[in-house]
Order: sequence, then C-alpha cells, then structure tokens
Amino acid sequence: MNTLIAILGNTPLVVWAALALLVGIGLRQTRTQTLSAGRLWLVPLLAGAASLAGALRGFGGAGELLTGACWAIGSAIGFAANRWLDLPRRVVANADGRFTIGGSIAPLFILVAIFLVRYASNVALAIQPALANDPLAAAGVAIAYGLTAGLLLARARKIWSTRAGPAAALAA
Repeated sequence: MNTLIAILGNTPLVVWAALALLVGIGLRQTRTQTLSAGRLWLVPLLAGAASLAGALRGFGGAGELLTGACWAIGSAIGFAANRWLDLPRRVVANADGRFTIGGSIAPLFILVAIFLVRYASNVALAIQPALANDPLAAAGVAIAYGLTAGLLLARARKIWSTRAGPAAALAA
C-alpha cells in the first residue's frame, strides 16, 4: 500500500491534467453531438499515433518490429471486436455531411484505458527499466495500446459508413 501511495504521490501533476483532459473529452461524448467528417477522425488518429509512439518509445528496446507488429495485432483485435460491441449504436448521417452521434460512455472507457495502459507501463518501466528490452512485456503493452486504438478506429469507421451513396455502401 505504501508503494502505491508513493507512486501516486510522485506522479507529476501534468499526468493528472492529461487524465482530466481525457475524462473531459470522454464525458463530452456521453451527450448526443454532431461532428464534422474531419473531427470524426481526429481522436482515433491522434490516439492511435500516440499509442503507437508510446509503445515504441517505452519498449522499442525489445525490437521496433516486434513492438509495431504487436501493436498492429492489438489494433486489428480492437477493430474486429467492434463488430460485437457495435459502437456507436445511434448514428445519423446528416445531409450537410456531418454526423449526429448518440451519447455513450464507451469512448470515456476507451480513453481512460489508453491512459491506464500508458500510466501502468511508464510506472513499470520506472520501477524496472530492464522491461524496455523484454519482448514479452513489449508484446503485452503494444497489444493493449493497439487494442484501444483499434476500438476508436472501428468506431469512426462505423460512423463514416452511415453516409449515403455508393461509396458508403462499399465502405460498410
């Protein structure tokens, strides 16, 4: 228990600010909102790039190819899992090219999961720096990072597929 308190107490304030920002973004998505096509792809692309960079930065010593491949596998698993999760469930493609998306708590959970993966892996690396070169640790963290990125990407793809027209039918 003392170790956990020490870890939390030594965590820089900027980390907690990042968590607050992610929670704020996630809470905003619990309400129905209208998004432009560009904004629709913003969170999945930024989160995906950040998760891949986090995996490579923290565990690249175990091999960038291994870490990148495991991230891609995790991303594919997350993307495929959305067939079952079916997120988001309420989407309307508007005539002006924007999308109205029903509120959901799922994006909040995904964003917090991204934070927790990054926080836990950084704490583990601070306690045990040799993990940066451990292929098993790299694979596990990269898959977890990729899983969250894949879920966000699949969510955006599902929203995008509600567009009308022949191109939308091919994308679905």
